[in-house]
Amino acid sequence: MNFSRAAIACVAPIALSLLAPGAPALAQAATHSAFERAMLDQLDAPTRADVERRATAGNTVMGVVGTILLNNYYKAGARRPGHAVTVTAVDFSRGTVVFRRAPNVFEVQRFDPRTLRMLR
Repeated sequence: MNFSRAAIACVAPIALSLLAPGAPALAQAATHSAFERAMLDQLDAPTRADVERRATAGNTVMGVVGTILLNNYYKAGARRPGHAVTVTAVDFSRGTVVFRRAPNVFEVQRFDPRTLRMLR
């Protein structure tokens, strides 16, 4: 009796691990969250296709949108080129992005929510 309980205790975890799908399989099947779908819905077709193409292998939709906004900011003429800037907040309804240039120095810029291009 003790041997059969010990055998079940050893075999059960192995059987369960073989039946459950692995984490990489689950990660590949994951779809965008409701928040990410709402962001994608506001973009025009070419920009949306670019964001979806780049939002793979661990890159989030928000991360890709932030990178595009950062690149467009430098392309449009940054106030202090060459200094580190990070995206702190994005407001699609107002078309504004907040960049952080230093610990307590922020810069608000307007952008087109459909194309993610900076407005000057």
